[in-house]
Amino acid sequence: MFNSINNLNESIIEEFKAQIRGELVFPNDLNYHTARKVYNGMIDKYPGLIVKCIDVADVIHSVNFGRNNDLLVAVRGGGHNGGGLGICDDGLVIDLSGIKFVRVDISDRTVRVGGGNLWGEVDHATHPFGLAIPAGIISTTGVGGLTLGGGVGHLSRKFGLTIDNLLEADMVLADGSFVTVNA
Repeated sequence: MFNSINNLNESIIEEFKAQIRGELVFPNDLNYHTARKVYNGMIDKYPGLIVKCIDVADVIHSVNFGRNNDLLVAVRGGGHNGGGLGICDDGLVIDLSGIKFVRVDISDRTVRVGGGNLWGEVDHATHPFGLAIPAGIISTTGVGGLTLGGGVGHLSRKFGLTIDNLLEADMVLADGSFVTVNA
């Protein structure tokens, strides 16, 4: 059984808030309803706290906070998941939408992308260099979810799935450790 944000001592939340550079969004905040919305309008969940992370330190602190306080945790990339897995009721949502960067390396024809990026942003950055990644067909889909879910799109028949083209990923594991995974 998971704990509720409402059951946490205010000092625990204040200590967590001091560790985060991003924004904490609570149910009584004016931007809460906007922050909790996901692409699928049929998903209508009410998290106890949304952490709008801006860097990996925010993610590490959020994962540790959720684990240490027995909270239900959801990770939101682009918020496009049809089943609404990036949002949860009464738990902690780790929102990656503030972790955005696209770095194209034309020397080895690769691209590094932040966990909060959408595919339209990646396409915008890669196309001037004549590069493309086989990805989904909707530009508002999040990079992380589509990639880890396989990633089928117009280029897949010729170049494989998105996941087939993933060379490396930085990840924060459930124990709060940071790892880089590759072959």
